[in-house]
Amino acid sequence: MPNLAKNRVTFSAIAAFLILAVAVAAIFWARGFKPDLKNGKIERTGLIVATSIPTGAQVYLDDRLTSATNTNIGYLDPKTYRIRIEKDGYTSWEKEILVQADLATEIKALLFPVAPEIKPLSTTGAHNPTLSPDGGQIAYGVTGERGGAYILSMGDRPFPFRQDVRQLTQNRGTIDYSKATFIWSPDSNQIIARIKGQNDQIISNLLLEAGRSNQQPNDITASLNATISDWQQQIDAKDQTRVIPVPDEVKSATAGAQTASPSPSPKTRQSPSDLSLTTSHLSLNYFPTGLMLSPDEEKVLYKNKENKYKVYDLKTKKEFTLPDFSDFINISWYPDSAHLVVAQKDLISIIETDGTNKMTVYSGNFENPDQPAGGVFAHPSGTRLIILTTLTQTEGSPPNLYSINLR
Repeated sequence: MPNLAKNRVTFSAIAAFLILAVAVAAIFWARGFKPDLKNGKIERTGLIVATSIPTGAQVYLDDRLTSATNTNIGYLDPKTYRIRIEKDGYTSWEKEILVQADLATEIKALLFPVAPEIKPLSTTGAHNPTLSPDGGQIAYGVTGERGGAYILSMGDRPFPFRQDVRQLTQNRGTIDYSKATFIWSPDSNQIIARIKGQNDQIISNLLLEAGRSNQQPNDITASLNATISDWQQQIDAKDQTRVIPVPDEVKSATAGAQTASPSPSPKTRQSPSDLSLTTSHLSLNYFPTGLMLSPDEEKVLYKNKENKYKVYDLKTKKEFTLPDFSDFINISWYPDSAHLVVAQKDLISIIETDGTNKMTVYSGNFENPDQPAGGVFAHPSGTRLIILTTLTQTEGSPPNLYSINLR
């Protein structure tokens, strides 16, 4: 009996030791430690968490097919890896990624169709399309007796666009909205349509309500300067508040204030009081500090005094210089705040904010009207781009708005 009791104690001790050893090993394994049997030691490792839109993309680690997204790639030696993510029919993603011990490195790859679907959003022409400050509406003019001022609302609906086009008012007499320049109010609720007559002289300044149809707008020429000045003051005050978190060295590095629609453009701001009411160049400065914050307000896009575009990340405190773009037209934020839309002559690309992975989403002719109008707009959902082009229309036809499906 004493021997049996002694054996039980021994077996219990051994079992407890084995359980403890397995538990410790499991904890170390879960934390990314792996045994190096050759050298007789335990090594610390890192982890890559790879996700993509769309999912199901192949993940290559130093040119070796490893897995498919979405996936975790664990027990990696701490070093720099060349990661490539590919999916048939989509652009590829590639970057050098530093894996650190005991840390998970997150990768989010956004892939775009190589041959995206393109659909018309308008059929009777779209003149001087102008994006609202909130990025949710496009105002434009249409010529002819049935023409007028229209708004394309970019809400995400099951059956998009055609039902989201709304006529605000009709052309009448000498008022032809296809010859109008549109200026949005800071709250995106009102629009000033500046109507051109002969010799490009402004003949009317009509105030439109963005939420109303079939309206009879009032001419506000007498109060135009006061209205523009009031709107500019609202923009200035809001912008000063938004850029408070931006470091002073970034603020002082900008090339100066810019006159732009919500899609930035490197034009110089002019004060409303310096311009004649009959000229067509009156506009608001939507970026009075020269700083263009991302939709999530965690990054800043700006152009420095050497005319280089830079992105400053307010969270990581890192700054990136974007590459030079030939035949550059403009650059604007993509809705996910991790990418930028770059428009060049006959080319539209989306690039990551660190200047890598420039992916072509459209190659071909598109219109680039004078500011504040534009020819490339990102849908707020990020699922499509809207461009102004004649595409396959007959020669001499007015350009129309088209949707480029990115998903």
